[in-house]
Amino acid sequence: MKKIITAIMLALPLFAAAQSPCGEALRAYAARYPESEPADLYKLVFQDLYGPGHLITDSASCVAYVLKEVAEMENPERFPLYEYTLCDSNFVRVNLTAVRDGKIGIGRFVSAVMRSAAGIPQPDHRFVMSHSQRFKSAYSPHYRIIRRDIFERELLPLL
Repeated sequence: MKKIITAIMLALPLFAAAQSPCGEALRAYAARYPESEPADLYKLVFQDLYGPGHLITDSASCVAYVLKEVAEMENPERFPLYEYTLCDSNFVRVNLTAVRDGKIGIGRFVSAVMRSAAGIPQPDHRFVMSHSQRFKSAYSPHYRIIRRDIFERELLPLL
């Protein structure tokens, strides 16, 4: 409950700011994903600031985790193949269907994720949130966060 209240407090001022580029991006995101909740808006802001750093420990565990999730995915086509994060678009959410379908090899994908996490300050884990259950049920998000420059240079041409 505490995390949800924090999410609301952080996301809604941005959402309400009529002239803010972040406010516009959040409103567009909420329109694209009408089943999203404040926690999902918060997650988008959080990902634009911290990228994948809070999930990464080492490349071997990243490979194992991605392959496990790929094997267990259900209806990942309900989520876009890729989408940029919020107003600064520092990062890109890349759907794991790109790995599942062989468009991006697992080694290249994990390398991009690992390099995306390098040098980013680690957030306090109290502020890390998952997507809301409603969002998960509606959109089946299965993705990893990759730094925009790495994505555009190395992965986008493969998609």
